[in-house]
Order: sequence, then C-alpha cells, then structure tokens
Amino acid sequence: MLPAALAIHGGILMDELGTRRVLMWIAVGSSTLPLLFPITGWFTVLVALQLLLGLASGLGMAASQTWSLQTSKGDTAMLARFGVFSRIGTFIGPVVAGAAWDLYGAWATFACVALCGAGIVASAAYGAPRRESGAPPLPRAMNVLVPRWEPHRQAIALAAIPAVAFILWVSFLRSTPGAIQASLYVVYLNDIGISGTVIGLLVSVTELFGVFGSLLAAPLERVARSDRLLHICVVAAVAAVAVTPLVGQFVILLFVASAVRGIGQGISHPLMYSILGRGAPSSRHGASVGLRNAVVRLSSIITPAAMGVAAEAWGIEASFYVVGAVTVLATAALAIAARRVLAQSASTTD
Repeated sequence: MLPAALAIHGGILMDELGTRRVLMWIAVGSSTLPLLFPITGWFTVLVALQLLLGLASGLGMAASQTWSLQTSKGDTAMLARFGVFSRIGTFIGPVVAGAAWDLYGAWATFACVALCGAGIVASAAYGAPRRESGAPPLPRAMNVLVPRWEPHRQAIALAAIPAVAFILWVSFLRSTPGAIQASLYVVYLNDIGISGTVIGLLVSVTELFGVFGSLLAAPLERVARSDRLLHICVVAAVAAVAVTPLVGQFVILLFVASAVRGIGQGISHPLMYSILGRGAPSSRHGASVGLRNAVVRLSSIITPAAMGVAAEAWGIEASFYVVGAVTVLATAALAIAARRVLAQSASTTD
C-alpha cells in the first residue's frame, strides 16, 4: 500500500536529497524493524510494522535501481550485473529465511532479514562519496519530506518523453506474469493437485533463470534493437504463464514454462532500465524510477482484478487465456506505436 502511494515521492526525494542519503535512511529502517516482529504479539502493531517494512523494502529497491542508473550511465552490461545480484537475493533469501525458521525459530529468521538491511547500510557507506553533489544540508532536507504537488507534477510530466512513456507501458505489460503468479496461478495449481513444495520450486526456477537472462541482455542488445527485444521478452513471459492450464498436468512442462518466463524477465530488466536511464534527464532519474514503480504497482492491482472478473465469467482456465491474449495484443500495439514514434524521431533528427 505505502510503496504504491509514495513511489513517486520516494523518487523525488532521491533527486532532491541524494540517492545515497535516502538509501541510508531506508536501510537503517530495514535493519531495525525486523527485530521488532518477534517481540510483539498485537495484531495492530504487526500490521503497522508490516506497512513500514514494506515501505522500506519497496523504496530500498527503488533507491538501488536509481543508484544503478546513476552509476552505470545507462550501460546495459552494468545494469545486467545489478539484475543478476538482485535475482540471486530473491532466489536465496526465502530459502535462508525458511531454513532459519525451521532450525532456530523466529528470532534467527528476522535476524537474517535485519542482517540484509545492515548489509545495505554497509554497501551505501562504502559505495559512494560522503557528500553527493547538489544534496542539501540536513536541516533544509527535512522541508522536502512532506509530499508537494509541484514536484509530483514535474515527475508525471516525464511521461511526455517518448522513451519514458515507452518504458512505462512496457513496465505495465511486463508486470502481468508476476501479477498472475501472485494470484490465480497458485490457486489453479493447488486446485489440480500440485503440492506447495513444487509450486515454490516453480517460482524459484523463474528467479534462477532470470539470472541467466540478465547475463544475456548485453550480448543480445548488440545484435538487435532494445525495444524489439523488450517486446519479444514480454510476449514470451506472458505466454509462458498463460499456457499454464494447457501444461498443468505435466510438471516438467511447468518447469520449462517457468524457465522461459524467467529468461524473458531477466533479459528485459536491464534493457528496460538502460532505455529509461538514457531517456530520462540525469537529474530526474529518481523521479523516473518512482514513476515506473507506481505504474508497476498499478498493474499489480488491475491485472488480478481483471483476471478474477474473467474467471467469474468464463472459468479460471479461460482467465489465463483471456489475460494472456489481451496482454499480447497490447504488446503488439505498443510495438507498432513505438516503431512509428522512433521513425518520426529519426526523421526529425535528420
């Protein structure tokens, strides 16, 4: 909830206060809040902690993405490294937390989460100069913590830049497989008798092959245009999850589909940020990332709701096909529109 509402504001803060400073604040929260979970037994307090930790996690990822844009200058190979390590974290993290819970209990589990937050603090302290250029002193920085309309208007206006608008649409469509996986994908597999362990492994395979996909992004960009690769990746990832009812009775095919989806998502990640980094003004990288993350959150709200409506009308199996077909058609329309815009830009430049 809070990352969705404050995604753009978080990006604005990074542009105005400096990405490293914002990341340090967020990392301190990520390293201390988890330790409060085991000592509270009140549901309302747990809800508040979950809201705050969710905000810290969401903005922490956004700050890391912004920092990667600022340091890589839009280089796809450098952004791919960021994608590799972030996916390694999402692959290993749940396994470590689950093992810690089974072996040592709640305190050890939440200590692992806190340790990751402490690692972000150490990385931020090591990886950047003490003083970022243009960052205001702390007393004046406190004045920009409250959301204001004018910076938000300027951030939203970035959507008028063709490259930024293209990435916003790609981000919305690219989020469809994840939104399906987080909703009816798990429900459907459980209904046809797939165990929770296998479902967890399917999700892990997606993350694992996302690492390999990220490594392929830079070499592929040398032989094909980035926008075309993005369209192919989105279609491949969407198709891989939309065919679930067709291959659901064959576990090996479910794993193949998960691998295909992971590769598509992995390739598209650095390509997407490379285009965004080159298209958005360097002084507005934080706002552009925040705007993109707001669109992703919007997709995660709309897609499951639309899929639920389709499931009520035609059944859960048909909902996979309906949402998949609509997303593929929308991606094709985006490809046509992007080609026209690029052609117009080229003719204007000439």
